[in-house]
Amino acid sequence: MRAGHGFPGDAERLDAELAEQLLRRVPMDRLDQVDQVPAVVDLVAVAEIVAAYRGRVLLAADPGTSDAVDQAVADLLARQGAE
Repeated sequence: MRAGHGFPGDAERLDAELAEQLLRRVPMDRLDQVDQVPAVVDLVAVAEIVAAYRGRVLLAADPGTSDAVDQAVADLLARQGAE
């Protein structure tokens, strides 16, 4: 993501979503004691987040995606203009 893969803002959103999930059970005032606080991480949720962003990277890398989005936007704009 940091290398520019995915869509604009994905890297920051991925970091935020992972941080929220990974730090969910650690009170903010005890972050400095994270090695002493028993934290339970839902690894399924973490895997789902990573898989979602993997899909976004693959979608952004597909050259046909941009063309399909451009066509869909043009169609919507044409319909709005016709109404």
